[in-house]
Amino acid sequence: MERPGTEFVPEGMVAACAATALTLVYSAPTPGTGSRYLDGRVAHESRVLSVVPVRDALAASDRKGVGETVLEATLSSLSTAGFADPRGAGYLAPLARASLRREPSARVLADLGHGDIAPFARALEAGGEDALAGALSYALGAGKDATLRDAMRFSASRHALAREYARDFEVTRELARPALLSALSRTDSVRGAVVQAYLEVLSEVPDLDVAGRAGRHEAEDVSRMAHGVLKAGGVHSRRGLEGTANLGGLLRAEPRLSPTTTEYPVIAAAFLVALEYGPEALSHRLRPARGADR
Repeated sequence: MERPGTEFVPEGMVAACAATALTLVYSAPTPGTGSRYLDGRVAHESRVLSVVPVRDALAASDRKGVGETVLEATLSSLSTAGFADPRGAGYLAPLARASLRREPSARVLADLGHGDIAPFARALEAGGEDALAGALSYALGAGKDATLRDAMRFSASRHALAREYARDFEVTRELARPALLSALSRTDSVRGAVVQAYLEVLSEVPDLDVAGRAGRHEAEDVSRMAHGVLKAGGVHSRRGLEGTANLGGLLRAEPRLSPTTTEYPVIAAAFLVALEYGPEALSHRLRPARGADR
């Protein structure tokens, strides 16, 4: 499949790509309590209903600051669905803004200023993300020279969202996106491709929420288990599928070990793939463009 031209990305395309990425990843049977099939925090239907206000906020992200966009998405989601995912909006807001403004995401991230801190912190607080919200609030009190980018860099070792902001979406671009593209070219099921990409991210990058709840050693153990599932074939083999199911059961039995940051680079990767190939590319098998340097 050849990629469509990307010189101009209309608002409707950004909205469709965001809605597609969020809905598909929210609905995938990823191992752990964040799966569609078992989430002790929120009903799957609430997560899916929250996609629409996030989509609408991201479609206008070229006309608002990143912090304001994330806040609008969060408050609108709470009003519509009684649930908000500020992490999801936070991962997509700079990427959507970069696409609409035809700028590199690195430039969007570099321009994050002091005025972005307060709305971003409010969004995180409203969505129950108190730890990172506290770090941003601390930065807010450091004076007008402090920027959101500075605050994210300071928090990068403890919060996955901050790490992506500090490193220009390194995990998303260098790991999740290639893994998703590869899985889409080999798997008939988009859900399977999402799970495969999720496992590849988890195997390489210990989940920081698990590290915060249970310790770094336990987070690394979960990554090693994901690596074992991939060695068995991941979603591409019967043994791998059995291993995926067993890992999911283990993580559901011990919620403190359940990865709750790992799906977000996959959401962002799905958004980037949808921008490159069109949202419809995520509804069937995709083969990367011939001769593309990926």
